[in-house]
Amino acid sequence: MSVEKVIMVAREEFLRKQVAQYLRKKRIDVAECGTIQEAHDFLGKGNFDLMLLDESLPDGSGAEFLVEVNLRPAKPMVVMMGAEGSVDIAVQCMRDGAFDYLIKPFSNEQIEIILHKTEQFAQVLNVNQFLTHQESEDPESEILGEAEATKQMRKLIRRVAQTDATVLIQGENGTGKELVARAMHRNSTRKDGPFIMLNCAALPENLVESELFGHEKGSFTGATNKREGRFELAHGGTIFLDE
Repeated sequence: MSVEKVIMVAREEFLRKQVAQYLRKKRIDVAECGTIQEAHDFLGKGNFDLMLLDESLPDGSGAEFLVEVNLRPAKPMVVMMGAEGSVDIAVQCMRDGAFDYLIKPFSNEQIEIILHKTEQFAQVLNVNQFLTHQESEDPESEILGEAEATKQMRKLIRRVAQTDATVLIQGENGTGKELVARAMHRNSTRKDGPFIMLNCAALPENLVESELFGHEKGSFTGATNKREGRFELAHGGTIFLDE
């Protein structure tokens, strides 16, 4: 896979122009954004292979936006950009799913290395997804056991997966409710869509509505950006509400 579409999100206009000019010379389509809201708008219009994301933007934290981007079903690989000395932020960004971290200022050669690493990683990811898909066609690949109750559960999963019903999965902690939910998703007509999981027990009560249904910018104090809810992110797929 080659990198064809890049979204550049940086507060400094000169940096956006410099990187965009270099990428366009390589026949790469570039969207330039100076704010998180602009990035939201572009992501709503189409998919990107790579995002270069500033850790600090005029309307919010790039590091927090990274977490939101990684919840998207068709997410780009994200490379964070920050000032030298932001070691703690860089480490946290990598833990939150950033593909790499660039210290500003950086050269065109460093951009070239990022492009090469992105293409290599995408190839490995595609092969891994193909193999995982092959191994996961049947719920039995993860739900093991030969007891009669287990066999009946596997049959029930296959049957229920073909419906559009809302399913209540009951069981004690550690009994495999998430495995059952994923097996239903993989065996359903929605298997090519996203599987979105949310641990409701970990959410403060005042954030539940916003997390599930999203919010518009300015809809309440602290809503500095538009945010898509988990139900919207799960469109065309499956949402699993844990606990």
